[in-house]
Amino acid sequence: MPAAAKSGRAIELVDVVKKFGSERVLKGVDLDVPRGAITVLLGPSGAGKTVTISHVFGLIQPTSGVVRVEGEDLAELTEDELYALRRRMSAVLQGTLPFTCGLFYSLNVYENVAFALRARNTRWSEEQVHRVTMDHLGMVGLRDRAGDMPDVLSAGMSKRVALARALALEAQIVVIDDFDSGIDGVRLALLCELIRDMQRRTGATYLVTTHDMAAARELADHVAVIHDGRIAASGTADSVFDSSDPLVHQLVSGELSGPLELRAE
Repeated sequence: MPAAAKSGRAIELVDVVKKFGSERVLKGVDLDVPRGAITVLLGPSGAGKTVTISHVFGLIQPTSGVVRVEGEDLAELTEDELYALRRRMSAVLQGTLPFTCGLFYSLNVYENVAFALRARNTRWSEEQVHRVTMDHLGMVGLRDRAGDMPDVLSAGMSKRVALARALALEAQIVVIDDFDSGIDGVRLALLCELIRDMQRRTGATYLVTTHDMAAARELADHVAVIHDGRIAASGTADSVFDSSDPLVHQLVSGELSGPLELRAE
């Protein structure tokens, strides 16, 4: 059995470095995501959260270091093996038109969710697909928008459609990048409750990035803080949120004084 599987880690990044040209975005990321829990990855804008998430799916390759998912070293997988591994995962990713949040802009809201279900569950009847699609659109408050095209949705609605699709798949690993983007406070709290309930019911592993500290505190079993391309702190939610480290404390408290400051890029 792979070492990561023995240790209970669903996702593991070991000393991951990523360069884009001369820019070193990740500078040796070490990240452990425990199986069967919700891990929240926190960090200021530009810290490397989305680049880290992209490595988990093998969408980009590290310049150096190791990425393991369910004990499998992604660099050692064939394309078919990587595809099979991705089928055990679901995602809500950032993106730009025509793939904002991974939605297909040629399909309506209903078909964006149903398409994924048909692809994963080839033996399902259309009745099953319809029931699960509408149930999950209802969970995110968009059942009455099933016939709408994505280009008429707000950013928050698009995120909620993508979330409905990800949850409907009931994958072993669910990754949600930039969870709070475009979502108001009340709906964000309700979605936190939904994700908590789904995780408890399915026992899946969740990896979530967010800027919203209230959402992070509501969701997280474990927390990792990324800053300047490195993991600055990680551990149980309580241990990180109560940390006396100046950087971590400033990030989770929102205080103005501390090592984080405005600077020219």
